[in-house]
Amino acid sequence: MSANDLFRTLLRPAVLHILRASGFHSAKPSVIDTLVDLTSRYLLLLASRTAHNAYLNHNDLTPSITDVRMAMQDCGILVPSLTAAEELWKDRLRKPLEEYEEDNGARAKEERRRNAEDTADVNEFIEWVRGDCNREIHRIAGTAKPHDISETEALDAVEMEDYLNTLMKKHSKTGVESRFQGTALGSAAEVRPIKIEGGPVDSIQDWNRRTREKSAKLAGTAPSRNNNELSDNVLETREQFEDIEMEP
Repeated sequence: MSANDLFRTLLRPAVLHILRASGFHSAKPSVIDTLVDLTSRYLLLLASRTAHNAYLNHNDLTPSITDVRMAMQDCGILVPSLTAAEELWKDRLRKPLEEYEEDNGARAKEERRRNAEDTADVNEFIEWVRGDCNREIHRIAGTAKPHDISETEALDAVEMEDYLNTLMKKHSKTGVESRFQGTALGSAAEVRPIKIEGGPVDSIQDWNRRTREKSAKLAGTAPSRNNNELSDNVLETREQFEDIEMEP
């Protein structure tokens, strides 16, 4: 299974819980697959726009809250009440804050009102996250905290285990930690040396060490062998010239 298939499989239960919290209790597999595909594409678009904004704003792929907010606006999660041009003209035409009276609190009141207008879309999103709809999704998925739900539902939320741990225990017969170790669902795998069977060495590290030693040995003996061969050639040439001079 590839990484994309794994993440798509993990996303499927989340989509099912959202549908169930919204009032749907049954659907065709093709419909579920389509919704999961749309959700994965939307999350990928949001992540790519965030990385793009981070690279353009500060030449770094580590996003800030501003990069995330801009990406949410690009993807339609945050919908501002005014366009960029309208906000620019409104800022130029409205009365500056310095002209409001500070003693009677008019300046502070106007500043709070402007801040509320600028962050209206963010506040609306925060209200949705903290609202009943998202709380119901958490309750259906078994991830709600007792202080986030009513007293009548607190006992069910405490006894109910979240869906991910339930699925992991369902498909694991030897234990969660051993079955999913080294994957995105479990703990990191222990680093162990790879042993080579049937070879002159036991590990890749030993093979690298022997290769480096052999290369260094060959590099050290090559110049001396060439010098010896050159000396023998010089002596042979000198002897030939001496024989020629001795001939009558």
